[in-house]
Amino acid sequence: MDQRDADTRAASRRLLATSERELQRIVLDMHDGPVQDIFAALSQLQVLERALAGDAGTQQRTRQAMRLLERALGEIRNFIGAFRPPGFERRALGEIIEGLAVQHETLTNQAVELQLPDDLGDCVLPTKIAIYRILQEGLANGHRHSGASRQRVSVARRGGAIELTVADEGRGFDPKRVLASEEDVGVEGGHFGLRGIQDRVEMLGGTFALDSAPGRGTALTVTLPLE
Repeated sequence: MDQRDADTRAASRRLLATSERELQRIVLDMHDGPVQDIFAALSQLQVLERALAGDAGTQQRTRQAMRLLERALGEIRNFIGAFRPPGFERRALGEIIEGLAVQHETLTNQAVELQLPDDLGDCVLPTKIAIYRILQEGLANGHRHSGASRQRVSVARRGGAIELTVADEGRGFDPKRVLASEEDVGVEGGHFGLRGIQDRVEMLGGTFALDSAPGRGTALTVTLPLE
């Protein structure tokens, strides 16, 4: 690797770390802002519902508004739970991956079959963050699109790199069509997260492979350098 490539790689790692910090700031702002406002609105509506005991029609509309707010609050809390930082600096890679698999099962009721070696070890912070976010997006895509009841995740060291595979036996899709353009990915394909995964891998100098076809499932494999 020449000096220009090394400088580019270092700049990409700094950018990813900055993006992660920005994401955590957004999550914190959501918790301290909209979540508290929605909770306060629900409390006021509960008081109003009790005061409208003699007006069945208005009371019903108030309950409908409360249900909408409760649903919105639940979705925001799920988002905050998914993107809250898992302690990247102080927790080992294997522990973080196990925690994410459990979280996915809890939120989706979709089983995750995890293959994780005892001697996986740790890696530099940008790679650890990337592995976590790629796995998070891979599991989310599989849950939304595959129709499978379970997903398989394997993580291993391959020389000087970490290899991550997320696979399922779901309905599958045509990768060339989905990744052909931003329009296909964002609108028709509905797999916009795959573009983000590909970009993140390229920024860290890794490799990205996607094996899928209609009717035979999907396997996403990424390899990222340890340093």
